[in-house]
Amino acid sequence: MHFLITGGAGFIGSHLTEKLLEEGYQVTVIDNLVTGKLINLPQHPNLTFINKNILNCQPSDFTQPIDGIAHLAATPSVTESWLSPLDVHNNNLSATVAVIELVKKLQIPRLVFTSSAAVYGNPVNLPITENHPTKPISPYGLQKLVSEQYVNLFAPEYQFSAVNLRLFNVFGPRQLPDSPYSGVISIFLKLMQENKSITIYGDGSQTRDFVYVKDVARAFALALTTPLIQGQAVTCNIGTGNKISLLQLVDSLKNSFPVWPGEILFAEERLGDIKDSQANISQAISSLNYSIQYPFIESIANFARAVQ
Repeated sequence: MHFLITGGAGFIGSHLTEKLLEEGYQVTVIDNLVTGKLINLPQHPNLTFINKNILNCQPSDFTQPIDGIAHLAATPSVTESWLSPLDVHNNNLSATVAVIELVKKLQIPRLVFTSSAAVYGNPVNLPITENHPTKPISPYGLQKLVSEQYVNLFAPEYQFSAVNLRLFNVFGPRQLPDSPYSGVISIFLKLMQENKSITIYGDGSQTRDFVYVKDVARAFALALTTPLIQGQAVTCNIGTGNKISLLQLVDSLKNSFPVWPGEILFAEERLGDIKDSQANISQAISSLNYSIQYPFIESIANFARAVQ
């Protein structure tokens, strides 16, 4: 089987690329290398790389049949979506429509879309199920929600099957700590490594469902390969089912930096930040046979060792 990954040289995309290659599949990666890096990709005879923005791709760029496409290319930043709404709109929503057009023209039977827990906004109930009301509080969350709606609308019309993966807080190797798009764990790890203080926006009681990138890559691989009815669209939360406060996160990280001389500083909450988040992953378990193989405490310790 041959799979196409947009944003495949990025943080999550490169782990998915590795996973698919390990399972014996042929992979083509599209990435304009704005945030992705070639160094993230392995040297492999079954890997083809195309340096291009997905908005500029044409069917003629692809010479072999494609069995599925995982669309990860995006600007994954709540803050950036407020600061540069048109640019981020193009990179997120317009890019999704471009991918759907490519699916139609190339007759690709499966589309896996990278959505986000940001579609829920501030949750009313925890843990969050896929039936929870969607009320984004940032342009980023809105772009992800509308992208899902585009995917769901076109799947039966163009007769492809689709999986929307609503990712919670992903962390792990290759997440750039210096990037404005990075997750809080990568940022905190870098600051601790440099013996600097940590700034928490809010009082630190806010919670997140932190999920290791290798579990997320496996979820994408399952979403690409699990049999589904053509025209069917499925939406799944991808997290761990657990929640951890930012203060608890810092305590966990301190175990890897026992002599860290820094302190925790507090600042005002940022616009569009969600207070609490925790996934109900029952749908992913039943639809994709998804499971957590990398527990948080073990994964955070391994990640911390890797960056030291």
